[in-house]
Amino acid sequence: MLTTSRYNQHTGKYASIIEVGATGNTLEQCLTSMKYLAKVMDEVLK
Repeated sequence: MLTTSRYNQHTGKYASIIEVGATGNTLEQCLTSMKYLAKVMDEVLK
């Protein structure tokens, strides 16, 4: 279902939302995912 929610994406030209994990994930799984995502983003944004 599409909604009209903006979640502050309108505040910046290049804003984005990155969701990590879901109700079925543990905090440890989410933190592990973020570690790898941070490494990729560091390389891409250099």
